[in-house]
Amino acid sequence: MIAESYRHCETLVRDADKDRFLSALFAPAERRDALFALYAFHVEIARIPSVAPEPFAAAVRLQWWHEALSGERDGEAAANPVAAALRDALASIGVDVAPLLEHLEAQRAIAFGEPETISDAAIFFTAARLIGAPGGGLGAAAASAGQAYALAVRGRSPELARAHYEAFWAQLIELPQSALPAFLPAALVPLLLRQPRAAQWRKQVALLRAAWFGFAKLKY
Repeated sequence: MIAESYRHCETLVRDADKDRFLSALFAPAERRDALFALYAFHVEIARIPSVAPEPFAAAVRLQWWHEALSGERDGEAAANPVAAALRDALASIGVDVAPLLEHLEAQRAIAFGEPETISDAAIFFTAARLIGAPGGGLGAAAASAGQAYALAVRGRSPELARAHYEAFWAQLIELPQSALPAFLPAALVPLLLRQPRAAQWRKQVALLRAAWFGFAKLKY
């Protein structure tokens, strides 16, 4: 049953988030299922504003995920393949769910009109932990990468995205080698700042170059 949940997550990510799908392929084979579960969760949360634009409807969906990840809806979570796979990955690898719960709280605040802080920091941080990177030193890099990537993908505040990417690039030296596959999506920021509507093949080339030769420095 849990194997089917992981396969569902892999298919969902492949169809809905090709950049993260390709990035996950550079992670250790035995940890890719865990990444697919996390990235499938991100897909589901990112969809909420479009399927539930009214704040209270969005809040209900976000609260369900909060309770599911907190262990308060065992039966319902087990019946949801993304929730089941993510809970299994976090528990079996021993990764703290707290950053993802904070991410959900931030999304709920945004739904109710509080000042928006666009960031995928929790996704980068948790991805690195799921593939075995030690927690120390990940927080700052995840914060910089999370804001740079989220802003660039959404085409928001390019100068701010540039500043966050520059901070991330400077922090790369502090990251353990084992964490780099989790941060690969951030390698798209320089391309997206130059070409916001870059073709998928260009993004794939950028990811491959980063995986093989390292993250590009911004050009002016």
